[in-house]
Amino acid sequence: MNNVISLVNSSQPEISEHDNWHLVDAIENSEAIWPKSMLVIPFKEWLESAEAYATAPKAFWLDNETDVHLVEPWLDKIELIALNFPKFTDGRAYTQAVELRTQLRWRGELRAFGDVLRDQLTHMHRCGFNSFAVREDKDILDAMKGLNGISTRYSGSAIEPEPLFRRRAVI
Repeated sequence: MNNVISLVNSSQPEISEHDNWHLVDAIENSEAIWPKSMLVIPFKEWLESAEAYATAPKAFWLDNETDVHLVEPWLDKIELIALNFPKFTDGRAYTQAVELRTQLRWRGELRAFGDVLRDQLTHMHRCGFNSFAVREDKDILDAMKGLNGISTRYSGSAIEPEPLFRRRAVI
């Protein structure tokens, strides 16, 4: 995946110049050109490969109509989950991200891919994404500015569950 912004190892956004993950639609033609362990494959295909291979890829991607609770039994085996934004106006992956972070308490790398644009990054981060594959036709340095977004957030989120009035009461 090119044009990846990461918050995985830092609280400051950084361009992941050496991102080793490779998102594919199918594993069959990709094994020869990319190490299987670094493929991000569709979840249904990952299930088949996990049963067939002891060394299944450590990542998969979900369409936004997939119930995230289906992945719960395998979360301890996964390093990265990528959630698809097929178009800018489709926000179902936001809900998937919140459910993965809050209900399933998954803490691995959660990547947004597809129609990912600068204006979405702050909200994506608040929903639990810590990695963003920005559209190829967009400037990644400009997109990073999208994470500077809002300085004071009043409501709770997946990354900061307490609303501002509760956070201030602690101070």
